[in-house]
Amino acid sequence: MIFEELLKRTVRKVSDNVFSAFKLRYKENTNNIHGSYRIILKDAHTGNIIEERQGNNIIVNSASILIARLLKDNREPDGGITYLAVGTGAVGWNPQNPPQPTVTQTTLENEIARKAFTDVTFIDPDTGDPTTTVPTNIVDYTATFAETEAVGPLVEMGLFGGNASGLLDSGTQINYRTFPVVNKTSSMTLTIIFRITS
Repeated sequence: MIFEELLKRTVRKVSDNVFSAFKLRYKENTNNIHGSYRIILKDAHTGNIIEERQGNNIIVNSASILIARLLKDNREPDGGITYLAVGTGAVGWNPQNPPQPTVTQTTLENEIARKAFTDVTFIDPDTGDPTTTVPTNIVDYTATFAETEAVGPLVEMGLFGGNASGLLDSGTQINYRTFPVVNKTSSMTLTIIFRITS
């Protein structure tokens, strides 16, 4: 009886437009993906941690477009998430208090470096440990910039995929984060871990 009543209600709702139920469901589920990050700045010679931060990041609108393209068919030429980019922000920004990120961002304001991921790992949702045998809904993306890379007052970062390459500002942006300045010098390494949960 419960199933029959639900079916009748569904039929009534879609009588004017057979796609309306799908559209409503799609809108309800577009914000399920979320992310977090961890920044680790180290002395390149001693390996000592100089600074460490963590927080949440913003999944931007273009991420859902890339997901749809990947789901379309196996001939889609674009790939998944492949690069991490960092930047110094727009002219006039206060480096200690940059503007909050928005979901409409499609590139960094002033990208100065990007790096392909050195490690991409599934994370067990129950234990928080890496797993290499069973795919899960949590993925860690790790990239490390060497001493001479990404040198400058960094205040923004993002993940890129699709047709992203080593060229600055290339590819489809997945997420975006601004933060109080991290001053990376040529005597430091910078490791950033992005965690995406779907």
